[in-house]
Amino acid sequence: MYNIIRLSEQLSEKHIIIHSTCTSAESILCEMVQSLSDELGPEVCEDISNAVLAREKVRSTGIGHSVAVPHTRTALAKQLYCVVATSEKGIEFKALDGKPVSLFFLIISPDFTVGPHLTIVSAICHLVGKNATISTEFNQAQTPAEFMELLKAEEEKYMI
Repeated sequence: MYNIIRLSEQLSEKHIIIHSTCTSAESILCEMVQSLSDELGPEVCEDISNAVLAREKVRSTGIGHSVAVPHTRTALAKQLYCVVATSEKGIEFKALDGKPVSLFFLIISPDFTVGPHLTIVSAICHLVGKNATISTEFNQAQTPAEFMELLKAEEEKYMI
């Protein structure tokens, strides 16, 4: 049996961006990283944004079903951070299925850890794999609290 991590336990409502107005992959990634500026500081956020953007240039993290899981490991992070953003219109993200992305899960973790980073990415892929319409459902949330309620409900459906 696999031990699936609960995303709801790794995510804070203050790191949930509902209906971002960003129109490009670069702008939404920067907006998501900037949501961590209270914890990391603006200078660190700029460096992390550059790392996330560099990672995207190597290969898109748009996994399909209108979901992307941008991520990076960096010495600038002392702990794992998860940020979520929704986009009602969707954003071109060079996803595997060629469709715009409307649900983003950004993962930033310390460079000295691999397990937690891979476990949270796996948990996201597990949820998406079990529910191909998850992006549409999460985009119906009007507040971070509603998003968390939906996330917890989805986790309850699919936890082993």
